[in-house]
Amino acid sequence: MTRFNLRNPRTLAITAVMTAITFVMTRLVQIPTPARGFIHLGDAAVLFAAFAFGPWVGMVAGGLGTTLVDLTSGFAQWAPFTLVIHGLEGYLAGRIAAGDIKIGRLVLAACAGGLVLVPGYFIAGVILAGLGGATGEVLGNVFQILGGAILSIPLYLAVRRAYPRLGEMTT
Repeated sequence: MTRFNLRNPRTLAITAVMTAITFVMTRLVQIPTPARGFIHLGDAAVLFAAFAFGPWVGMVAGGLGTTLVDLTSGFAQWAPFTLVIHGLEGYLAGRIAAGDIKIGRLVLAACAGGLVLVPGYFIAGVILAGLGGATGEVLGNVFQILGGAILSIPLYLAVRRAYPRLGEMTT
């Protein structure tokens, strides 16, 4: 596993670019949900960042990229939860994937991220919208993480095949 070093200009640049990509993917499509939140494509970027560049880039891109969307889309009440939930999703997926190219490991990593995302947003939904609204979020969040995995895993494998040294970029 590579070491995260923000003093390395390449690491800083990759982290910034992945945060921006996560922001755009999260902002691109926003499907409203019952708990006054939304479903988005940002998890594909969070998981790709985690697979390709490790847990720390996944954590920063996931937490910061999605939180910035909340703050700029009228969902500021979700921002503190999003920072933690998507940050942990990226970190955990990156730790489990650890630059591996085996599909089973990547699926496990995405599922682990989902095990943070779905209950995390359920708890946040209970706090922000009550039990009924939070319950209505669960299926949407399951589809969100599934969509993220379906998009990110083949993308990561294709990029990794084209550029085998991908995982060395943040050292």
